[in-house]
Amino acid sequence: MQKISKRGWIEFAACLGAFIVLAVIAAICDLEINIALYNPQSLYGQFFARLGELPSYLAAPTVGVILFHQDFGKNKTQKILLKCAFAALIFAGWFYAIGVWFWENFISEEVDYAIVYKLFFCAVLTAGVILGTAKVDKKVMRKLLVLALFIAIAVAVSNLIVQIMKILWARQRFRTMVDNEKNAALIEAFVKPNGGDLYRGFTPWYRPNAIFRSPVHTDEYIRRYKEIDSDTFKSFPSGHTVAAAGSFALIILPEMYKKLAKHRWMFWVFPAIYTVLVGISRIVMGAHYLSDTLFGGYIGFGVAALARWIFVSKMDKIYACFKIPQEE
Repeated sequence: MQKISKRGWIEFAACLGAFIVLAVIAAICDLEINIALYNPQSLYGQFFARLGELPSYLAAPTVGVILFHQDFGKNKTQKILLKCAFAALIFAGWFYAIGVWFWENFISEEVDYAIVYKLFFCAVLTAGVILGTAKVDKKVMRKLLVLALFIAIAVAVSNLIVQIMKILWARQRFRTMVDNEKNAALIEAFVKPNGGDLYRGFTPWYRPNAIFRSPVHTDEYIRRYKEIDSDTFKSFPSGHTVAAAGSFALIILPEMYKKLAKHRWMFWVFPAIYTVLVGISRIVMGAHYLSDTLFGGYIGFGVAALARWIFVSKMDKIYACFKIPQEE
């Protein structure tokens, strides 16, 4: 394994220190921060609510097109089957991106035969990326296989961790507790008869509700709140923020191409800025608390950083395993 330099340990300590400080602040002020920043009409909040997850949605088509152009398979039949499988991965990635993300965020009215349009656009995009990358040098495409593997691991592992934690924490979102027309009936049923505390369903980040269930969260309480928002109890950690942190997958590029090495800092700083902007926007929209976005961002960042360390340590073996040329 690659030894961590003195500078690396200092950077690790700084990141860990920042995380601990923010986690303590969140433990004390999570709710107060949301009350102060909540503004669902914010253009900034709505912009990143719709576009914040884009890096993760582009992961499957990107990985798929790189795999499609690899010369995998021992014979013609295997090669054709693998090409079809990778094309299906690209199509599935576009279908998820368009059919779920784009359609839900940008198509407001009901469209007749929506599935036909979704399939059509996904087919066009699938063909487009395959044909558009067909002329890329085979050596370049072979080397990009490392990027594809890195993206797949970083995005899949970080999102899996977050989804498991969402189940264990079952934390109620801030937006379902505020006083508005959508929540009026629930406030009448659960808040006013119990002292009028709007935020009585709030739980701190260090309390996983699957283990230490809040007495407020009765079966009836959970059922009624899920009726207005099926994701009510999936606040911790932030899925949008870990999806935005998928942009950290690019940190492997300077390790693959020496020409990019002198600009290595850009591949860390820009994803960090993007992830922070998305994280703050989730607080503004009332979808998450500071601690939700803190853990979501750090999980995405941490998985990518760990994967990078492993990849760099094993880069020669990875290149040899996939017969990737060493030269630029």
